[in-house]
Amino acid sequence: MGAGSTAWEDEYGEGDERMSVKCIGTAQYLVPFGVDNDVIIGILCLFAAQGFPASNAVTGTANHFLRASGLDTSGRYHKNLHESLMRLSHTNFHIERGWHDGKRYRTVIFRHLHEIMFDTAQSGGTLDQDSTITVVLPPIIAESLRRGFLKPLSSGVLGELSQPTARALYRLLDGHRHNLTAPDERLQEFTVGLVDWGRKARILNLSPDKIRRVLDPAHEELLKAHYLASVTYHGRGQGQSVHYVFERDVVALDPLLLSRLTGRGIAPKVARGLMESIGVDAVRERLDEVERLIAGKKVPGPGFFVSFIRSPDDYRPRPSPAQGQAAARPKAARQPRLLEVEPDPDQAARERFANLSPTERAQETVRSLKVVYDSRLDAEAYRKLGEVLEVGALDAAALRAEAARALTTGTCDNQAARLQVQLANFT
Repeated sequence: MGAGSTAWEDEYGEGDERMSVKCIGTAQYLVPFGVDNDVIIGILCLFAAQGFPASNAVTGTANHFLRASGLDTSGRYHKNLHESLMRLSHTNFHIERGWHDGKRYRTVIFRHLHEIMFDTAQSGGTLDQDSTITVVLPPIIAESLRRGFLKPLSSGVLGELSQPTARALYRLLDGHRHNLTAPDERLQEFTVGLVDWGRKARILNLSPDKIRRVLDPAHEELLKAHYLASVTYHGRGQGQSVHYVFERDVVALDPLLLSRLTGRGIAPKVARGLMESIGVDAVRERLDEVERLIAGKKVPGPGFFVSFIRSPDDYRPRPSPAQGQAAARPKAARQPRLLEVEPDPDQAARERFANLSPTERAQETVRSLKVVYDSRLDAEAYRKLGEVLEVGALDAAALRAEAARALTTGTCDNQAARLQVQLANFT
């Protein structure tokens, strides 16, 4: 697909099973490209995570959509998300002999997005982190997701892939792993002709050497992400084929659950690891349980949540063992550790910080904020921050808490900008 393309068409399959696909865009928005593939994957993941709503609508903030798509939440990506939604809502796809509802094949003309609604700070403006977006999926896509004929991809794998080609190939590979008539079955390996594979991957130059040159970096990322166990080429010239072996069945991660876990201060990589090792449903149930236990109490740190999710029995009541037939006085059941009177796990750190001299508190706060805000503030801003903190003009503890919150909620850009404004008031 060349730059400025407004349409393309192709055919896939063999013999009577050939499927025709046409993509018709507009002169203003062109056809989907770039991050559009990531965005539609994120929307499908959110739709599944929100329980396949009967309204076919998915609602969330701009940052929810970006995180579900495995994309950064900086200002540039808000603009990219806006443009992507425009393309996805203005492009028609014509698929002949390729749609399946569990009974018969159908020819379908549809758009990825049936309807979109969002708010902006200014009339005619673009999306920002405070924008709330509602996307309505076409009934044909929503119903296929409910029936399992379309599969949301793993945001865990997507989060480990940096190249657009690798992310697009992941989607193509995962689609070919599913049996159309038995969607819960997944192939552990398959072989495909290299030239045919290049066409399916929409590679412009179908010379075998060029195809391999495009695919190899994507293969490398998918191998590092442990999605692929091996990739081997067979044959020569136009008759080459590529054989894929998959390393593991990837858990389709719940982006909303991921957001809840990171909102508790758990690092995204740790949160994904919990969902993949324990299971999405089990993690959700255990997170619900621990949130009920801490309701109205001091909120513990992220380490506690991780510990509870991994070993919940350590925090649950344990009845004492039976003491035979003797009428011995029963021992009190062990209460959850959470409900025992325990020292505040953060109290020692707060006391140590409070006992520092003003200069030491200022230096430690500046070091902490540099880790969070990094280059969002320049050297002069950090120098001024140290001076302001040393004389007590700003609350060091409050700044550290705001930085920690910004780190877990993905709002470091905005928080750094607010701090920059505060510092500008000091001369």
